[in-house]
Amino acid sequence: MTSHKSSLILCIFCSFVLKNCASSSDLEFTTDVRYDEAVSKAQYSKTVATEDKNKAELADFTLESVTVFAFARPDLIKYHLESIDHDVKQVFVVLNKFSIEVTFQMREILKLFDCRYSNRLPHTSTQTEKFRCLNPFIKQIILLESDSNNVGFAGSFNMIAKKMLQGNVSYTIISNDDTRFRPGSLLNIAILFEAKPHVCLYLFSHFSSFGIRASTLKRIGVMDEHFWPAYSEDIDYFFRSILQGCHIFLASSQDEKLFVSHGESLSIPAASATLKSSKDYRKLIENTKHIQYGRDAYLCKKWGGCAKNGRDFLNSNKVFKALFRRIHKDHEILHFGGANFSSFGEKLFNFPFNRANFHVSWWDNDERTQMSIRSPRLINMQNAPSEFVWKLQDQKAFLETLEI
Repeated sequence: MTSHKSSLILCIFCSFVLKNCASSSDLEFTTDVRYDEAVSKAQYSKTVATEDKNKAELADFTLESVTVFAFARPDLIKYHLESIDHDVKQVFVVLNKFSIEVTFQMREILKLFDCRYSNRLPHTSTQTEKFRCLNPFIKQIILLESDSNNVGFAGSFNMIAKKMLQGNVSYTIISNDDTRFRPGSLLNIAILFEAKPHVCLYLFSHFSSFGIRASTLKRIGVMDEHFWPAYSEDIDYFFRSILQGCHIFLASSQDEKLFVSHGESLSIPAASATLKSSKDYRKLIENTKHIQYGRDAYLCKKWGGCAKNGRDFLNSNKVFKALFRRIHKDHEILHFGGANFSSFGEKLFNFPFNRANFHVSWWDNDERTQMSIRSPRLINMQNAPSEFVWKLQDQKAFLETLEI
């Protein structure tokens, strides 16, 4: 059975690759073959039977978990959860507190997607209609709420990372709330996880929607919460994955081949809904552009120092943008063979992660020094959480498990 399933995965994945990854061609092939009607019907019946069998076995490709980061827009959470069109064992919603009213609305919407909740209600016509389970593909919804107002993108990532490591969740697909899965894409993602188990990161829409394995967390660690509230933590994590020699799946940049739609609505496909959520939040993001303490300066300090021409940051950001802004027709598996960026003419990884006394997962998460590190978190000190999600004791325990 295992061998047959492996063959099925290979066949489906090859079909997926040919359909979505092959370069376009204008060539047409024709042949003059006369078909016997009886043979044709027999072949058709055999094909239909095979397709029915494959469809039945595709039920085995249940997704392990999906995670969505929620903040200020209950309507976006609803749209995102509605777009899940393939069986998933558990959906994690990481909720950062925006306001009491928004938190209440979020919880009420999540009830509509919790089939266990709807099944416990009395079966009166009014209540059944009001609280019916909106998406039977979701087997279980688990709400993870931050203790502070907003732990940021890195903190949200670290909340689900803790859950994965503690609960033996093998992988999850993490998305911002202003994304939607395209019809059929989750089945392709499930097949991809089965067919490519050696991949560390699966970038479906850069880091707006990406997949990660628990084995990747054990290999790379969690995100650096000094990048608060958002931006550049993904660059930092991307470089750490490269330093560990990880394989990275990068989805095609062609619109028809993307796995998700990004934006607050189909008519507004690109703008970040999070930035639009609050004037105060936009101010926090604007603060992270500070020339000495901002996200670029902090990233620069971690990955090679400042540029000689006086710009506060050059190397890391330049390479990252070169990779993700180029147009490419095919899905790709990126592998750099370690810290090799020679093709970009860049020299990275001077410090700190190539120091022998640091594990690649390291970042300074000592509570006593968290507000003294020159970083976006320091710039926004009055609004930043008083504690890290991933604390020093978490890091020590994590490193001890790696040594066993």
